[in-house]
Amino acid sequence: MTPANAANADAKHPGKPDGRPSLLIADDDAVVRAVLSSQLAGHFHVVAVAENAAEAIELAEEHRPAAALIDVEMPGGGALEAVPEIATRSPGTCMVILSADESPRVVLDLLSAGAMAYVRKGVTSTQIAETLADALRAKEDPPQG
Repeated sequence: MTPANAANADAKHPGKPDGRPSLLIADDDAVVRAVLSSQLAGHFHVVAVAENAAEAIELAEEHRPAAALIDVEMPGGGALEAVPEIATRSPGTCMVILSADESPRVVLDLLSAGAMAYVRKGVTSTQIAETLADALRAKEDPPQG
């Protein structure tokens, strides 16, 4: 993601002096949270990290991040619990799902609940950043039709 793309993606979430979109990371694995926070910091301003669905919902409502990267399986119902609640409480937040679970039913349920995209665990941080940036652009300028 280029700085210009980051600034455009964060246009509806001002207040970041360097133009990076704000990001919430939710994953029950502390190592995953730390690695993602570190690796995505060049592209996003990580405003909060959560270890369960309830914390993700609370932090999304508090920080209203431009984007949220949410693990499917976390305590408290995981993404299936967090996505619809975040969509209601922080409707401007663009949610991308992160998981090793590629069950078509789960992915479709989460997309129907408000997630914009899905990314598989194990892809590079560059791929995650690109997916987040693409999802932010799609949320801000949805296809007409």
